[in-house]
Amino acid sequence: MQYEFPYNTIAPVDIPASHPVDVYTVRAVERAQRNPESVVAASLAAPIGMPRLSQLVNADSQILIIVDDMSRPTPVHQMVPPLLAELARGGARDTNIKFLVALGTHRYMTGEEIAARIGAGAAARFSVINHEWESPEVLYEYGSLDGTRVVLNRAMHQSDIVVGVGSIAPHPAAGFSGGGKIIAPGVATREAVGEFHWRSVHFAQREVLGIRDNPMREQIDRMAHLAGLTAIVNVVMDGKSRIAGSFSGDPVGAHRAGSILAGELYRVAIDKPETAGIFIIDTHPLDQDLWQGVKAMCALECIVPDDAVVIVVTPSPEGVSRQHPGVLAYGYQGLEATTRLVQEGRLDKVTAHNIVQGGRLVERTQAFMVSPGIPAQDIRRLGFTPFASVQDALNDAVRRKGSSARVIVLGMGGEICPVAV
Repeated sequence: MQYEFPYNTIAPVDIPASHPVDVYTVRAVERAQRNPESVVAASLAAPIGMPRLSQLVNADSQILIIVDDMSRPTPVHQMVPPLLAELARGGARDTNIKFLVALGTHRYMTGEEIAARIGAGAAARFSVINHEWESPEVLYEYGSLDGTRVVLNRAMHQSDIVVGVGSIAPHPAAGFSGGGKIIAPGVATREAVGEFHWRSVHFAQREVLGIRDNPMREQIDRMAHLAGLTAIVNVVMDGKSRIAGSFSGDPVGAHRAGSILAGELYRVAIDKPETAGIFIIDTHPLDQDLWQGVKAMCALECIVPDDAVVIVVTPSPEGVSRQHPGVLAYGYQGLEATTRLVQEGRLDKVTAHNIVQGGRLVERTQAFMVSPGIPAQDIRRLGFTPFASVQDALNDAVRRKGSSARVIVLGMGGEICPVAV
């Protein structure tokens, strides 16, 4: 069979008929073909667990809209118009509305990227700022949780209404993306982002990925509440990157409802994965760089047996990680070795968590990578074997595992949630 990847820069792969092949991907749903803005508008008109935003705002309300950045597949430009219409319905004035981009510790978005993200019209009408996680003047201490100071972007403290705009999909550190994650770690300090992600790698992926209520999500919800997150507008995308559902309202209640749909679409039951010798996975839709693409490796962690050949396919046009050069400097490593680097002060916790996420796969598999955006020498430094094409990688895998080895292919690997059955 021939399998095609969702990239213009990566050729399809032909899998010989002698191999049993199973292909898994995120479900596509027919109802996702409806007008996306009307789907979002309908959820704003019937919010979960709270009154409509138009009933909470007036002409004097200071309103902050927090959006995720371009590393996420959220169609923010389709969500902003109905949200602005809902706020205008309550009398909100343009001069009192501003946007904040929740970067976490990702790079700043450019003006052109912001215009594409929220829509050129909105970018021209409103003030839009990038979160500056290392600038003390934009940070504010909101209190403490379990003895830990909660320091986040000051803009929320200066606002009467705070709305988080994002999408919900399985996430290796939070169970699901979306909800209060737009706040913590979205607009937190570098230290807080590091602590959050470092704590997450102490859980096995099968204990977190695709599980809404977990210790990491509990922390997220509490911090978002402390910071004053009023409401969320979150969508769930289907396997063809279309809006399958929109969930607005209470940050916990609406997110929990959206996570149910996301679980139905993204969770796939893998039949006896331990019998497969070769796994092929792409990083779509988290393809900006390997910092995001590592989530596909987290998905594989849930099902891949020891010594299997794994072929990670990613365009990664921005390389491994411009913001976190330590990933390339140290390469992917396991938890024990990475912990020593953190304790010795040689590695920050933000970078360390990503190193462990990839390291768990490299440690126990034969790891191959195909990426036009990452030089071969960098792929080797990470612990992978580079190949110019997926076909070359598969041919090598067949030489190692045999001409009848079972092959499992996972599409939308950046967000899929495989479960062994």
